[in-house]
Amino acid sequence: MQDKNPRSLFGLDINEYTQGVNFQVIARSYDFLYLRASGSSTGTFRVDKKFVDFAKSSRNYGIPVGAYHYALPSYDLTTADSQCDNFINTLQLGFGNRDYGDLFPVIDVEAPQDKSISTAGLINWVDRFRKRFEKKTNRRLMLYTGTFFIEIYNNFYIPGRGYPLSDMPLWIAMYREIPGNPPIPPNVGGWTRWRIWQYTEKGTAKGANPPNDLNWGPDNIAYLIQPAIVQGLNATMDSNNIYVTWKPNTEPDLNGYNIFVNGEYYTTTDKDQNRVIIPRRKLNIPENQTIKIEIHAFDKDREISKRRSAYILNPLSRESRIDNNQIYFSGEYLFFT
Repeated sequence: MQDKNPRSLFGLDINEYTQGVNFQVIARSYDFLYLRASGSSTGTFRVDKKFVDFAKSSRNYGIPVGAYHYALPSYDLTTADSQCDNFINTLQLGFGNRDYGDLFPVIDVEAPQDKSISTAGLINWVDRFRKRFEKKTNRRLMLYTGTFFIEIYNNFYIPGRGYPLSDMPLWIAMYREIPGNPPIPPNVGGWTRWRIWQYTEKGTAKGANPPNDLNWGPDNIAYLIQPAIVQGLNATMDSNNIYVTWKPNTEPDLNGYNIFVNGEYYTTTDKDQNRVIIPRRKLNIPENQTIKIEIHAFDKDREISKRRSAYILNPLSRESRIDNNQIYFSGEYLFFT
């Protein structure tokens, strides 16, 4: 995998056992922060005692923040469902209703280390958890694990299936202070690049008492967060078409936009497009009915904007007018939550 570079972001992760946490110092010392939200290491789901307070403090200081669940896979796939659902609920306790954090939500998989579950059993459990999480939240899930753990479990490889988890964004733990470890994480589990590299668990840094878990991140915070809410959405309409425009997003990993009409998906555009013409005949909407145009951006990780932007076209508005035999309708721009 790649090494860090001079542009790599710097991050900290903390939990209820971290002492001396100073969010004012963290805000000026780090580019991102991860919190432990919950864990199931004992077989029982438990919320980190400081997660809610830490989450609120992070937001108060404007720190890009995310959270993880320490998972315990088993052959019983219903435990993937229950741990997933409890994690979803816990994230909302800290971040708010239908809010799962600024950064990728994370499943932390580093147990069981005694191979009491097979590689296929482990992979199937994680895959079930992540698919359920992504379906319920419309967020992408990141995997945290260690190179040693991937190697224990046959390089996360399943004959006939390959590397089922390798399309997940990866937060890899590989500590340089451990004798015998290479200087950078090796290619493992089907991954050739990390999104975050936890390079030490014995670091000394500002904002929390050592020892600290310290991390290198990507070159741009956009690779860890959702695309921005689309700005400048505007729509006009004549008797034939609806003309939709918006201000382009600027994320380096932007991949395109999805357009919706009255809540229904209409079309997808590429990242370089910021206008769409919608023929009214394709919509089958009565002439006097209000029309809501919505848009969100999506990136190469399939993350979407936190909220859709919306523009309301009201054909019955008093400000409607006819110019040059074309009918124009007034509208209203808003964020859809």
